[in-house]
Amino acid sequence: MAALRGARRYPRAVRERVSNLLRARRFSAETARRGPVPDDAVALFLAVGPENAYQFEQWRRPLEALATRRAVLVIVDRPDTGRLVAASSTLPIAFARSSGELERLVQRHRIRAVLYANQVEQNFRMLRFAAPVHIQIGHGESDKGGSVSNQHKAYDCTFIGGEAGRQRLAEALFDFDADQRTRLVGRPQLDHDYPGAPEWSDDGRLRVLYAPTWEGDRPSIRYGSVVSHGTAMIAALRADERVRIIYRPHPRIGQASAAHAAADRTIRAALAGDGDRHLLDRGTYGWQWEFADYCLTDVSAVAYDWLATGKPLAVTEPAPEAYRPPSPLLDALDLVPASRAGDIRVLLPARSSALAALTRRYFGETADRSSTRRFEAALTELIDRRERDITGRTGA
Repeated sequence: MAALRGARRYPRAVRERVSNLLRARRFSAETARRGPVPDDAVALFLAVGPENAYQFEQWRRPLEALATRRAVLVIVDRPDTGRLVAASSTLPIAFARSSGELERLVQRHRIRAVLYANQVEQNFRMLRFAAPVHIQIGHGESDKGGSVSNQHKAYDCTFIGGEAGRQRLAEALFDFDADQRTRLVGRPQLDHDYPGAPEWSDDGRLRVLYAPTWEGDRPSIRYGSVVSHGTAMIAALRADERVRIIYRPHPRIGQASAAHAAADRTIRAALAGDGDRHLLDRGTYGWQWEFADYCLTDVSAVAYDWLATGKPLAVTEPAPEAYRPPSPLLDALDLVPASRAGDIRVLLPARSSALAALTRRYFGETADRSSTRRFEAALTELIDRRERDITGRTGA
């Protein structure tokens, strides 16, 4: 461990790389003790650092439910991320650092489908294999720029919530047949119960979720609000004795901007100054949908998850340079400008029947676990079609 201690004086990325190299053998043994890697499985490919492990959490419960009906595994290329996955789930984990290890894994265990919860460059290490069907599932419905990336063309299919997502891709991309290359699967996450809600008494006070996204690392995705809106909104909410705040900052806030890191610290300190009245939420995601009465968020997946609750929603106006596609949801809202971030009337809007009607546009039918059925049926359809294509070519 002397090398690990010596690496502490180097930049974070170097320290993480050294740490993962030193811990690779031990982590490989840990994954082996969890049980064998299943054959003919659906795999989630998660080649990201621990700051993006929330992308796995978005899909953990739907994948665990799927695992009761067919083999499922998670593929990681870093021990630090893999240990977070192992701590929260019983799904089998395959550890493949190199392209050679990945090739042996795909061939030896006949992986049928690969799911991708992001658009990172490392995905192309897995996309080179032709036999599995490759499916982009994302980590949340939203009208962010990443939701219309030209990278969608690299996958065999993209799973999206509803017609709004299909239209978004059809209008943004060229030479992309959205009808053929997408499947409408709803939001399987809505079909599960989520623990973690605080034991707050139902005393009539308003429970307000403020869930800002991160600041982005380029102009087109500058949707984060903690600097432009956050401190003013928190001050206005704290001044209203009716309100209890659930502050759930994106795990990547502050990684690309010192100003956002400072604003996040200011908000945390302000909330802590009110004793146990508020909650700094660092736990699981999902219980907030039923528990909170209002949601304040940015242009992010949180807004679209909240849309399905039918409860009041306020979305902040992003930076002028941020990408803003045509959006039924954003067009139906009066986005909160920074100049009105301290106006409690804007932050706590009335319930809107127009927003409730948009749920079907973004997610289709959501009752009676219909999203889960569509998600699993789409997987089966694509896997079976690929197997027929392989058989037709090889005659096997």
